[in-house]
Amino acid sequence: MPHAKLSPDYVWRQENDQHTLHLGDHPLIRILPVGAGWIVRTLLHVPGIAPQQFAVRSVQSGKGWATRWTLDRQRLIARACGREDLAPDVIHAPPRRSYAWQHASWTRSAG
Repeated sequence: MPHAKLSPDYVWRQENDQHTLHLGDHPLIRILPVGAGWIVRTLLHVPGIAPQQFAVRSVQSGKGWATRWTLDRQRLIARACGREDLAPDVIHAPPRRSYAWQHASWTRSAG
């Protein structure tokens, strides 16, 4: 299964030994060294996105998690950063069929 990638508008910047994912001028996620490992910390504080922080073994695993986290929240992140053009299209699912056997017997008409 191929790995999903972020738009080129998302850029990793490195300062000393910290790695930060940015969308334009907005920092989204930072990976910091702590002891023998790394801490991943979300930086974007907007409604609908809970702040998160946890440990990872390497910068690469932190970047992989950051990519998945960002892809899962693209619409909220794009709106918060003023980049509506990066929000993915909404794909509506086809309507669900309903079968008689799925309903309780007391809801069926006696006919």
